[in-house]
Amino acid sequence: MRLRGCHPDPFNSVASPVAHSLAGFWAFLLLTFRSKMHLIAACRRYLPQLILLVLLANLADFDFLFGLHRGFTHSLATAVFVGLAVSCVWRTAGTFWRSATLYFLAYGSHLVIDLFTGAKLGWNASDSGIPLFWPWKREFSSPLILIVGVKHEDFPALFSMENLQSSSYELLIFGVITAALMVLWARHQKGRAMPHQCKTPASAIYNSNPDAIE
Repeated sequence: MRLRGCHPDPFNSVASPVAHSLAGFWAFLLLTFRSKMHLIAACRRYLPQLILLVLLANLADFDFLFGLHRGFTHSLATAVFVGLAVSCVWRTAGTFWRSATLYFLAYGSHLVIDLFTGAKLGWNASDSGIPLFWPWKREFSSPLILIVGVKHEDFPALFSMENLQSSSYELLIFGVITAALMVLWARHQKGRAMPHQCKTPASAIYNSNPDAIE
């Protein structure tokens, strides 16, 4: 991670909503990790929570609408504030602090992704940086670029073939990670259900036998 001064180009490359939305879904998997239902059922039952976490994972980029892209919204201070503020309104994880932590992780995933986003892949330090420790004005970025950002200076650039390729790359990389997490999530749910399934037949046999030894 390295320091930078303020970047003069307001139209730097950024990760697309594809990467950020899938990261928000990861936070949802964490929220439902202890549930005893299938993933599709969990998505249906907790759809509002899923939408909220995906929105939080993308929220930092909404500052672009006000000409403040990669400003204070891309900082840990804002992530903490958002986590606490949303938890005051809705405690999806049960307690205040567990919910605030979950919201912080969803929002903070955006910052982590942006740290490794640049104009080209590799060890080239092509990222423009984010004010991670705002209000300190220095900007931080990673010299290792793992995500090729999309261009957004105008509509032709926004819907360009280059951006389509970048978004497809994000879908591939983050999709693979998401698939792996879903497999782990499903195995965990199956592991939680097996002891219950094993106890049920034994309990039924015991209850059907009045001569069983207590």
